[in-house]
Amino acid sequence: MNNSQKTFLFATALVVFAIVTRIISIENAWFNFASLGAISLFSGVVFKNKPYAILLPLVAFLVSDIYVEITKGYGFYGVSQYFVYGSMLLIVLLGSLMKRINAVNVLGFSLAGSVLFFLLTNFGTWFAGYFTTPEMPALYPMNFSGLMTCMEMGIPFYRNTLISDVLFSGVLFGAYALFSAAYKTKAVAPAAN
Repeated sequence: MNNSQKTFLFATALVVFAIVTRIISIENAWFNFASLGAISLFSGVVFKNKPYAILLPLVAFLVSDIYVEITKGYGFYGVSQYFVYGSMLLIVLLGSLMKRINAVNVLGFSLAGSVLFFLLTNFGTWFAGYFTTPEMPALYPMNFSGLMTCMEMGIPFYRNTLISDVLFSGVLFGAYALFSAAYKTKAVAPAAN
């Protein structure tokens, strides 16, 4: 198997992992507890300047949104959804800025990604009030006070975002470090006679 095939398989496994964790979190009402933020960060770090760095989290989100639409009826919910997808793209770009993979950087970038997701998606929830429909009315007043109320109402969801981003980033980057170390060891180990 060549490197591009290995990379494709690895990226596919990450997409499946992201979809499964998001579906499990939705089915158990663990809102915002999923691996998608961590996978976006990981994609930006590991697949720098590659199209699948961006495609990986977007495909995972899209497939899981289709699942939610089919099973729950609310997988596609309006303008604020663009802010969710946009935040994933920004987290990929944030990850591409990480120069070295170490525990401090992974933790710091995970925290930054969580904050970015919180601010952007809550702003999107508030901003969606400018595009109301009978099915989706404005949730908050369209002023600064409404924006601050929206941010405040998002705090309970942020807890799960923060925990899952740090946890899944640790898992992904830790597994990647172990895999890289094992692969390098095997590559340099002399062949047995």
